[in-house]
Amino acid sequence: MLLEQHNLLLTKKLADAHAKLAELTGQNDLQADLALVEALAKAGAEPTGTPPTDKSKDPPKGEPQRGHGATEQPNLVQEELVCSLPETEQTCSKCGEKLKRAPGLDERSELIDVVEVRYVLRKVTREAAVCRCGECVVVAPGPERVTAGGRYSLDFGIKVALDKYLDHLPLARQTRIMSRHGLEVSDQTLWDQIRCLGEELIPTWKAVRSHILEGPVIGVDQTPWPNLEENAPKPWQMWSLTRDGAVWHGIQEDKSLETFEKLLGGYQGVVVADMMSTHLAGAQKVRGLVLAACWAHVLRKFRDAAENHPEANFALECIGRLYAIDAEATSLEHRLELRQTRSIATLAELREWLLAQRTVKATTLGAAVNYTLKSWHHLQRFTTDARIWLDNNPTERALRGPVVGRRNHFGSKSKAGTQVAAVFYTLVETAKVRGINPAEYLRAAIQAARAGRLLIPGT
Repeated sequence: MLLEQHNLLLTKKLADAHAKLAELTGQNDLQADLALVEALAKAGAEPTGTPPTDKSKDPPKGEPQRGHGATEQPNLVQEELVCSLPETEQTCSKCGEKLKRAPGLDERSELIDVVEVRYVLRKVTREAAVCRCGECVVVAPGPERVTAGGRYSLDFGIKVALDKYLDHLPLARQTRIMSRHGLEVSDQTLWDQIRCLGEELIPTWKAVRSHILEGPVIGVDQTPWPNLEENAPKPWQMWSLTRDGAVWHGIQEDKSLETFEKLLGGYQGVVVADMMSTHLAGAQKVRGLVLAACWAHVLRKFRDAAENHPEANFALECIGRLYAIDAEATSLEHRLELRQTRSIATLAELREWLLAQRTVKATTLGAAVNYTLKSWHHLQRFTTDARIWLDNNPTERALRGPVVGRRNHFGSKSKAGTQVAAVFYTLVETAKVRGINPAEYLRAAIQAARAGRLLIPGT
């Protein structure tokens, strides 16, 4: 309030001075300057470009704010956009005088906009230099390409791969989008680009698997992968191996014990997985491998049972307690102490309740009880080692991308297609888990491969 009064006082003094100067010089535009000063003084009472706040619309104290505010965008490129007055609007609607710029009254806001993708045909000239002796000719290095001497840039190939294996756009859909932007290209051409890059990255893909198998605890899971070959008898199986910060996908003929041995033979550590027969048989056959069951599977079974059997909520409460106990741990040593005291006590309560149930096995509750008791030995494995996960959710999350992809591009038409898919899904999902930009990582991994090195995300 004091600031506003001070501004008005200064404006009055300035107006008096302008009036005397106008009387002496006869300059009429001083009134326009005075009007500008008065407008600026009035605007000074409020923050520039911010509308006055309507206090009547504020929520009552204690009531949560409704709606959503603007989301911060720290990763977007910022550009200035100045909107100037059209020539036809630069005169005063009252007196007809030409308007003057008033920076202090500018209205400012933010606008999130889109810049369309552009495909360009670059005419590349690699300059050459020679020595007068005629013995030395040097040509400037050119832009990186998918293949040496090829027509498509490395960034183009990476974009095609990410559109397919990260954003799940089939190649046919990509060609239609490119056509709208002026690029005429076939599905086969796009496939040739990602196949070449995938082959370069096979050693890196293998290195990710080796890195995972060095971990003390890993997750294992599978999901069907459609086989689009003619007269294919059955779908392939996508196997997923995970450890903290790494994901490996491999598409195999089946999910048999032989495949389990091929992928995990020689592994010395704990495998967290569901109680599928292949996993149980593999744990018996692969010496040094220990199988731990997934509590998330048990949780889901009792959650389904609770819809018709309210007594299942006791099991849900006990399982929830196991997760809450783990959440209190401040270190691996503390977690092991909690597991061997409070978690074991909770398991004893749950087992006593399970044994007391007299439910028909054909019901959802009976099935949940039976599954839990049959898996009990493997379910309590986590109490012996603080590093063992309570569930296999990290591996299941790693399969979400491929599952969405198979719905969109339906699977693979050949073994070569399964290899390319496995390579890109492995590297893209690992980059995501590590919080690394997949495009930046793929570019760096390909450059490393071309230099004879292996680059695993985050290692």
